[in-house]
Amino acid sequence: MGNLRKAGVVLLVLTGIHPASEIWARQNIIIGELSVGYDFQDRNYKQASAAIDSDEENARSPFISPRVRFSSRDVSDLLEFTYAPTFYYDDVDSSHFVGHDLALLAEKNINRDWVVQATNSYYYGEDSLADNQLRGESIFPREKTTEPSIGAERTVNAPDELSDVIGRQRYQRNDFGLSTDYTYAQDSVVGAGYNYGVLRYDDEETFSGESDYDRHEAIGRLSYRFNYQWQVETEGRYVKGMYDEPRWSVIDTAEDDLEEYHARVRTNYRWRPHDVYFGEYSYVETVYEDENRNNSVIHNMTLGWSHDFSPRLRMTLSGGPSLVTFEEGDDENGYNAYAGLVYTFQQATLSANTSYGYEFDNFDGLRTGLSKTWRSELECSYRFVPELEAIFTTGYERRDQEQPGGTATIFDSDSLNYTEETYDVGLRVGYGFLQRYKLAASYRYADHSELYEDYDEHRFLLTLTAAYDLLKW
Repeated sequence: MGNLRKAGVVLLVLTGIHPASEIWARQNIIIGELSVGYDFQDRNYKQASAAIDSDEENARSPFISPRVRFSSRDVSDLLEFTYAPTFYYDDVDSSHFVGHDLALLAEKNINRDWVVQATNSYYYGEDSLADNQLRGESIFPREKTTEPSIGAERTVNAPDELSDVIGRQRYQRNDFGLSTDYTYAQDSVVGAGYNYGVLRYDDEETFSGESDYDRHEAIGRLSYRFNYQWQVETEGRYVKGMYDEPRWSVIDTAEDDLEEYHARVRTNYRWRPHDVYFGEYSYVETVYEDENRNNSVIHNMTLGWSHDFSPRLRMTLSGGPSLVTFEEGDDENGYNAYAGLVYTFQQATLSANTSYGYEFDNFDGLRTGLSKTWRSELECSYRFVPELEAIFTTGYERRDQEQPGGTATIFDSDSLNYTEETYDVGLRVGYGFLQRYKLAASYRYADHSELYEDYDEHRFLLTLTAAYDLLKW
């Protein structure tokens, strides 16, 4: 918790709250919430010799979770905080534990053109799906705004998501971020940032794959708009990952630390008000200290087109050649591609996208490394009445893991080259009533197959939440 205290001090300093002279100008609110629910998970391994007992991955857990949200806003700064302990009881093994979810946000406008922001997110629990969802949500839910052009399959600095393949393994995660941006001309920004992430699995939890780590990231970015039609964006990132040796290892391995180097240059050309053409080059390199892992570099060259058919319908297409170079072994030629569509109806939204390309995933809790990934997603939401909304999602992901020239560190070379596939489909229905209450039911089915891990999973979550404005001033 020492890092958390330091982060809190930084956040308070950034907001620059003055207790007396400016109290009249601030808007403060404290909201209290109470959620009760039931979490059902049933995972069935298809191999007769699966290394993990299915019962250990299942859950029948009633839970109760009080949450407090605090917001303090002024014309030049913002401070937001949320904290929720969650009390679980597992019917499967008659056990109980308390999870924690905490998030902080501080933002300070030094002047009209210069902003500084700090964030911190902490999670303790055993549900990586819930953790990933919480990291993507705002502390105070807000109305949806117009989405930017979909020019790439992922946000450049999206948080690293933990794999749910390992099932319910109890862990702690903390992510702290500090960034600043200065707008020196219209649509022209120079910025810098630093992120520090920590992942720790409980000592008593064991699984053949999980890895604790510390992750440091430094970011620099610069964009410039020459005129209405032309704009250039550049970004560079350096990542240092420091890992603990896997607890399951039967071989004395070398250091598992790594370094990542990222560079990106993009040019946008607005041909017409509803048409933007863009070209991008990206460079990503991973250097492992472990001599058994093969260092590699991904070069991507991409050309794309983003078009607004109407205010309700937007589309993006992009693609180009890719080259992967290895420290040991032959280079590999390939390609990257992306297609995305967003269609907004009066009461519904439909979004679909598919992508293919090379990527690194060194911080998913399993140190997946280099893969060729094909990912497709479809989401449809419909609001029947203001109080009732349904969201349907489905997706497919295929990862071909390749480490040519490397040496297996466990039992056979198949651990370096294998294919991982996941299908999933989900439905969520939410109903609000009596102004303060919301009932939500979610169902998800997933089918996953890879080396030594072949299972299907059913997940059902039922939650009733009551929210009250405790104090405003």
